Amino acid sequence: MYTLYYSPGACSMAVHAALIETGAKFELVKAELQGPTKDARLLKVNPRHQVPVLEDDGMVVREGAAILIHLLEKEGSALLPKSGPERTRTLEWLCWANATLHPKYGVGFRVKALSDDPKAQESIAKFVCADIQKAWNEADAHLANNTYLAGDTVTIAGILMAVVANWTPKMPGTITLGANVKRVLQEITNRPAFQKALADESVEYKAAA
Repeated sequence: MYTLYYSPGACSMAVHAALIETGAKFELVKAELQGPTKDARLLKVNPRHQVPVLEDDGMVVREGAAILIHLLEKEGSALLPKSGPERTRTLEWLCWANATLHPKYGVGFRVKALSDDPKAQESIAKFVCADIQKAWNEADAHLANNTYLAGDTVTIAGILMAVVANWTPKMPGTITLGANVKRVLQEITNRPAFQKALADESVEYKAAA
C-alpha cells in the first residue's frame, strides 16, 4: 500500500488523483506546511519539508514528476503511455507542468517574501504574472490543434496542469486562461477521480470557470 503526504490543493493533488485513477490502495497523510513549527512526521520522510512524498513498501520518493512516473509505470496506468510518441509527448508536457509552469507560480506565491519594498513587489508581481501568461498562451496555442496535451487521450500531464491552474486566482495579478486550456481543464476536473481528490482535500476548483 502507498502512503501519500499531501497538502490540500498543492501539487500533491496530482498524485492523489492519479492514485485514485489507478485503483491502488493508499493512505493519505495531511502535512502541515504553514504552522509555527515544521511537521515532524513530514520531516522524517523529507528534510526539505515539501510535498508530495510517496512511500511505497519502504521506498520514499520525494519529487512530484518522479512520483507520478513511478506510480503510473508500476500500476500500468494509461495516464502514462508505455511507448511511442504518445509517451514522449506525455513526458514532455509533464515536465513542462512540473518544471516550467509550477516554478513560475512559486515565485508568484513568494512576492512579499522576495522584497519589503512595495515598488519592488509591484514590479515582481507584474513580471511573474506576465511570465505565467506566456506559459498559458503556449499551452492554449498547442491545444488549439490537439485534443489534449499529449494527443487524443487524457494523460498525467493534463492532470498536473489542472492542479497548477487552480492556483491562478491566488496570483498577485491578472492571468487569463484561454478557451482551449479551459476546455481541457473542464474535462479533466470532471473526471470522477479528480472530483474525489477535490472532495477529499476540501478544495474548490475555480480555474475552469
